Amino acid sequence: MQRILLVARRDYAQVVSTRAFRITLLIVPLMLGLVTAATTYLRAPSTTAYIMADASGGFAAVIEHRLELEYQGQVMRDLSAYAARLKLPPPFPDEDASPSDDAAVEQFIAQGGTDGALARMHVPAGAPAFKRPAPSYLRVDVPRDVPVTQGPEAFGRAIARYLANDIETREGKRPLAVAAYVPARGEPRLWTNGRNGEALVDIIRQARTRMARLALLAANGVPAAAAARIENLEAPLAVRAPPPGGGRSQLIVHSFVPLALAYLLMMAAMITGGMMLQGVIEERSNRLLEAVLACVEPRELMLGKLIGLGAVGLTILAAWIACALLAAFAVQGGVADYLRPSLAALNQPWMIPVMVYYFFCGYLILAMAYLAIGSLCNSMQDAQAYLMPVMMAVLVPVMLMANAIVVNPSGLLPRVMSWIPIYTPFAMLARLGSGVTVPEILGTGLLLAVFVCVELIALGRVFRASLLNTGQPPKLNGLIRLMLQRD
Repeated sequence: MQRILLVARRDYAQVVSTRAFRITLLIVPLMLGLVTAATTYLRAPSTTAYIMADASGGFAAVIEHRLELEYQGQVMRDLSAYAARLKLPPPFPDEDASPSDDAAVEQFIAQGGTDGALARMHVPAGAPAFKRPAPSYLRVDVPRDVPVTQGPEAFGRAIARYLANDIETREGKRPLAVAAYVPARGEPRLWTNGRNGEALVDIIRQARTRMARLALLAANGVPAAAAARIENLEAPLAVRAPPPGGGRSQLIVHSFVPLALAYLLMMAAMITGGMMLQGVIEERSNRLLEAVLACVEPRELMLGKLIGLGAVGLTILAAWIACALLAAFAVQGGVADYLRPSLAALNQPWMIPVMVYYFFCGYLILAMAYLAIGSLCNSMQDAQAYLMPVMMAVLVPVMLMANAIVVNPSGLLPRVMSWIPIYTPFAMLARLGSGVTVPEILGTGLLLAVFVCVELIALGRVFRASLLNTGQPPKLNGLIRLMLQRD
């Protein structure tokens, strides 16, 4: 055992002293930092501007009121998600209040809007402040050099250059999405920049349609009050949806950490496996292995390398997880808001040891494959002939499975791959957050343990038989014979 640990300590110290190891440690911190910076500082403003030349005198007010209702509905959605995230009381007295219901939004505004809701929620001191969403559209005045009394054609020609650029608003410069010309009589004319105005065009179209229907009802002798009731009539439909953060969104949040661990397993195994592969090939090429094998047995060398490179992988993983925890609990922003509920989903005491077990077994499976390939080859060029098929056989199905798990964690493909040992660690890690049965965990765990033992025996024979061979790597049938031969 002492010689195994000596080999492990040597390999560990050799890897952690390299520049590649330090760069690897910085991958996740840099990614988290870039995502945080991008979401905080580099995200393009979501607000766009619009212009409305309204000679009719009332159409612009209708559109502004509609846009205000849409904005306050979004505020209601964000407040509900904020309350769910902090486990606060509901922000609305009426639990059935829907942001899509104009009456509910009007009531929300009448009850004090955002300030009134926050007061009812009793936000504790130290909690992250609620951030109001930016409005989708802001109205700006018609530029002075754009004529509004010479008809739509003159208006359209003059406004064209403004649609191609940003325009000044009360929140700074924003792209001009839509310019509307509403004559005293006749149909409105719209010009857009072709990128940001689709929703506003739909709102204007719906408002115009409603006004036309009311005018038609009035022309047919329907009183104005009755016409308004007819136009606003909606058939009642009771719909029960999960609260914000529930349902499918909750499933995605709960699956984030296990799914991330599956990807981290892949990254850590490939990075450290590549280091292990290169180290073994270099030792073979410069005859260092002969000196090492004079002091330790091949089995001890193999186990020492697995332990040493495994410790490297765990060091990388620990550093990445520490950075994720720091981002979740010490930094404010979108990354933290997503990571905190994801980590909180690990509320079952058995989940962490189960994830560690699957991660460890998956790491052993890939690391042993790298180690065996390194013992077979005299150069990295020779190693590619073995490495590429192995990596493609692992990577492609795992990527397809990850996409399938996001859509349906209990679908046929994830369930089948959970029982294929080489894919079991990735499939089960990715599915843990969506709910798997205890028999499935026990069954796949036992199958995985058996597979790892068989792999260590079979590839261990290849490793010991090939360490000092200097000829061409064996073909497939020769490789199989090496796996089956007795020590």
